Amino acid sequence: MSGAGATTTAPASLAEQAYRILEQKIVTLELPPGGLVSEGQLIALSGLGRTPVREAMQRLAQQDLFQVLPRKGLLVTPVSQSAMLHILEARKPLERVIVYRAALNARDEQRGDLSAIARDLAVAHDNFEAYLRLESDLARLLDRCAGNPFASAAVAPLRSHCRRFWYLHRQRVQLSDAISALSKLARLVARRDFNGAQKAVDGMITVIERLAAGADRFG
Repeated sequence: MSGAGATTTAPASLAEQAYRILEQKIVTLELPPGGLVSEGQLIALSGLGRTPVREAMQRLAQQDLFQVLPRKGLLVTPVSQSAMLHILEARKPLERVIVYRAALNARDEQRGDLSAIARDLAVAHDNFEAYLRLESDLARLLDRCAGNPFASAAVAPLRSHCRRFWYLHRQRVQLSDAISALSKLARLVARRDFNGAQKAVDGMITVIERLAAGADRFG
């Protein structure tokens, strides 16, 4: 990818590091839906101290990835069909705002990075890990291009829930449809086609909606 990660960022705080570690473990099912976990276990998993882990726990609970059970610990929030459909309903308009602004605001070098992601997606084929990595790369790049921190902050936990859903159903996912939708989105934003990019967001969300619509309750 041509420079997509070239932007220099300040080191993350310990609380942010703890959040990223624990969010990744939830999304990838290392902390499985419906499982109980203690604060001590999360401290051990993250390798960080009690204070940053507590801050991360509170943030994850606010995002409904954890549920606090008094005197019992934390429940990793189960995945349900109804919750996923509500998540997708909320995510779609936020992603439309982001891609609209990204298509208008992206600098030339960012457009090159968007095109590079589209090319990488075209050769991802059935590589699930590569697809999710590129999806995350594209989301971060679109956020930077759009320059709307409020929309980005609002959509971030919804993306986490969706990535977890992908991991939970990775054996059932038709990656070709998801790859096609995401690649199209990246290309349209790179071309400044904000109307087409918004339609591509609808197509991207529809891929997950079809998977969720056929589900009952999981995890």
